[in-house]
Amino acid sequence: MFLAVPTSSWDHVAMPPPTDDTALRRLADHIKRRRVELGMNKIDVAKAADITINTYMKLEDGKPVRDLTYGKVEAVLQWASGSCQEVLRGGDPTVTDKLTDNAVASPVTSDDLEGDVGRAVTDAAIAVSDGLSAADIRKLKQRVIEELRRRGRLPNVGN
Repeated sequence: MFLAVPTSSWDHVAMPPPTDDTALRRLADHIKRRRVELGMNKIDVAKAADITINTYMKLEDGKPVRDLTYGKVEAVLQWASGSCQEVLRGGDPTVTDKLTDNAVASPVTSDDLEGDVGRAVTDAAIAVSDGLSAADIRKLKQRVIEELRRRGRLPNVGN
C-alpha cells in the first residue's frame, strides 16, 4: 500500500545539507575572526555581501544558511569560493589576495610547492636527457628539494 504525500513548492530551494553544531560553531569562529582581521563590523559584512543583518547573524551564531549566502560572505571576507564548506568539513578557509579586478592569488602550501618543484625537475630532466634512468631522476629531484630546504626556500619536514 502506498500513501500519496503532497510535495512542497519549496522543493526546488537549495538548502545546505544538515551539518553538526560543532562544524557550524567552528565556521562561525572563523567568520568572526576574519571579520575582525579586516576591521569590519557585522553590518559592513552584511551590506557588502548583499544579505540581511539577520542572515549574517545566523552565520556568527553557528546556524546553517543557504550555499548562496556562504558564497556571498566568502567574497567579502576575501576567501576562495568553497571555503565555508571546507571549514564545515574540518578544513580551513583559503584567503585570497586581490591582484586586479579579475585575478586573485592564494597562498601556496609547502606540500604544494614541494610537489610542484618535484614535477618541474622531473619534466626538465626528461626533456633534456635521454640517458637518465628513473632512479637518477628521483635522486636529482630529491637533491633539488634538499637544496631548497638547505637554502630555507622549503621548510624542513619533521623538525
